[in-house]
Amino acid sequence: MIISNMNNPSNNILQTLIQRLAQAGSVLILASGSSGDGLASGLALRAFLKKLEKDAVFYALKPISDRFGFLPGVEEVLPQVDLTKSFVVDVSTKRSPLAELSYKKDTDRLSIFLKPATGSLTAQDVSFRSSTFPYDLVIVLGLTSFEQLGEFYAQHTDLFFETPVANIDFKAQNQNFGQINLVNLSATSCSEIIFDLINQFEASLLDEIMATQLLAGIIAETDSFQHRSTTPQILMKASQLVSLGAKQHEIIGSLYKTKSLGLLKLWGRVLSSLKQDEPRSLVYSSVTAVDLAEVGATSADADNILKEMVSQLAFAKTQLFLAELQAGQVTVYCQSQIPLNLSELFGRFNPEVSLNNGVKFVVGAGLAEAELVIVETLRNELARILA
Repeated sequence: MIISNMNNPSNNILQTLIQRLAQAGSVLILASGSSGDGLASGLALRAFLKKLEKDAVFYALKPISDRFGFLPGVEEVLPQVDLTKSFVVDVSTKRSPLAELSYKKDTDRLSIFLKPATGSLTAQDVSFRSSTFPYDLVIVLGLTSFEQLGEFYAQHTDLFFETPVANIDFKAQNQNFGQINLVNLSATSCSEIIFDLINQFEASLLDEIMATQLLAGIIAETDSFQHRSTTPQILMKASQLVSLGAKQHEIIGSLYKTKSLGLLKLWGRVLSSLKQDEPRSLVYSSVTAVDLAEVGATSADADNILKEMVSQLAFAKTQLFLAELQAGQVTVYCQSQIPLNLSELFGRFNPEVSLNNGVKFVVGAGLAEAELVIVETLRNELARILA
């Protein structure tokens, strides 16, 4: 296993991935559709591989947020992927060349007829096997573990044991689960890592569409360069992307457009149900599916509430928001300035992790039960750390 989990991954790791990509005929790209960075970097990587005449497929593990619908190529992300193996019948023609092949299909039976040119075929000339998966390489973007692949991993576990996996990420929580682990802790985003990869591989192929995709991912992950991890290096790279034709104004306009009426009304509901645990510097709120329907808020509006809480409720160091987006399923958003390992604390829910120590995950329970469990877990951990 090749592992890279340092501030600057060795060039050998990058070159190994480039070599594997050059050799691969077909590549499956996996990322979360709800992450702007994962989505944008996946789109750019797919576009680049297409230019290399590779069969590149991008599958989003979660629904694509409306917020990122403006990204070029987003309509080509697959809602599902076929990983069915073929059943192969091998026939040795060493002794008896084949003259004719035909088949007959009945209701519950398929008969295959093989007519040799000379002699005869026997049972010893025939063997059976399953084909391999249709991809030479699987690339996972922005996920810290196999568990974050959720049901896809549970349903297709064999894929990850039979096909080489390249794990690309920038978060310290990454578990180095691939055969190739390009985990760059000094990067701001997967989009930055993919930009570096393309520059190393074949920079001349980087076009306006890829530049727009990559810049959008960087802007989304760094909150338009406002995050404390923003470096002079990423600002220079952003400048290069703009010079290549990245549509910066369109990106900013789409990601930070005027807040929707649904979001403003939902924010009012959030404030009306706001609760505070002052000793633990915690604020939290929850909304029901009825609340969302009454104010006309979408899942994209719910995705933006935590950002509002962080910016407008800055007197607290930890913010928590729970939204019942559908009956029996509660989406949880949490962020903290306190050194909490939120991804580990809520690991059983396979959370998505963001650059700013935030997590998002789904709890299969009613809102009251989910709030009780999550708030209690958070309170106990905060009490332990702040003691």
